[in-house]
Amino acid sequence: MDSPIRLSRGALWLLFTFSGAQTANAVATVFVNLFMLVLAHNLSGLVTFNIGYFVPLTVTFYAAAKIFHDKPPLIPYRLGLLITILFYGTLLGLSHKAHELIFLLGFFYGVAQGFYWFGLNLMTFDTIDPHQRMRFFGLSGAVNSVTGIVAPLFSGVLISAISGIGGYLVVFATALALYTVSFVLSQGVPKGPPMHLRPVSDSWKIITEHRSWAAIIKTIIVRGTREGITGLAGIFLIFVATHNAAMVGIYTALSAGARMIASLLTTRHARHGRQITFMVMGVTGISGAGLLLMMGHSWPWILGYGALFGLSLPFYMVPSENIPLSVMDQDPLITQRRVSYTLSREVALNTGRLFTLLVLALGTVWVNQEAIIIALIVLTSLSQFWNISVMAPMVPSSHDPVAASKK
Repeated sequence: MDSPIRLSRGALWLLFTFSGAQTANAVATVFVNLFMLVLAHNLSGLVTFNIGYFVPLTVTFYAAAKIFHDKPPLIPYRLGLLITILFYGTLLGLSHKAHELIFLLGFFYGVAQGFYWFGLNLMTFDTIDPHQRMRFFGLSGAVNSVTGIVAPLFSGVLISAISGIGGYLVVFATALALYTVSFVLSQGVPKGPPMHLRPVSDSWKIITEHRSWAAIIKTIIVRGTREGITGLAGIFLIFVATHNAAMVGIYTALSAGARMIASLLTTRHARHGRQITFMVMGVTGISGAGLLLMMGHSWPWILGYGALFGLSLPFYMVPSENIPLSVMDQDPLITQRRVSYTLSREVALNTGRLFTLLVLALGTVWVNQEAIIIALIVLTSLSQFWNISVMAPMVPSSHDPVAASKK
């Protein structure tokens, strides 16, 4: 019987470098956001940094496609790692003065991660066989969840133990080192074919040409609305409730542990015929987690939210990442047009993310900060049920996603 953890050599190297970078993210990303919250002394600093982050992502994707049109996606991926290393070096240099450049720092980080995710998304398509995609997404989620348990605990305790911002600086230096290791590991990933850039307008043309992809784009926008709030909501709520960086680490680790369990279950059991069932379970869970916060937002309720959310999210996310790739497989020119698909997907995702952040920024003018965050968590979670209804007819009936899509 085929092993549930077997991957090709190229996919393994991609898993290694991706896991290295995500370990760096687990060590520092939560605490970069917390650092901005602490320096600004209110939610506005956190929101400003995140708006600054998401604004350049789409532009960077287009820039990467243009600059590296005749190169394999491994090149922009590695550039993204290098710029991220520079970002953490800049944080170390600025230290407590970082609050003066919160938006610009978010913009800088967004450019770095734009190159990184642009390359990674394309390498995922190029390097991983269609039969192994669910396996790769599940394994990467499980591996990254393990580091996601240990890393935030380490960072949270360290920041709490060192007075002032010294702990933050040590955490950022650790992330810089881990990104450097990931950069070295990326040399083992196969380069893959050149990106075959088509006119930028092709990323919009495919939406009008392919009805299924047009529907997928709508679901990605809706998915983005959830991603725009959940990344910062838990950090803000637990810190406001406790004013303790160690509790932020505990919250993040608890959620990551739950995600690890769910990712392993999804990898083993969410075969193509079960994807929609798993997605329904996932969205029911993340919606229920949001309802917990409506019952109370002291720290025990917030930890309960983090655990239930982490346990539910992979049931939804792993299939929802795989289904768009199955739709892309239907295009006989996919090798030449995969950049166009990636660009349209990222524009849609960032549109949804920015929409939620802007609603949050405006909402805090009239509504209590905790109340608007909880309301957005619940609404954006419930909206994912619509995504499931749209994706359900697109799930291949065969165990072979490519064959099924070509019937």
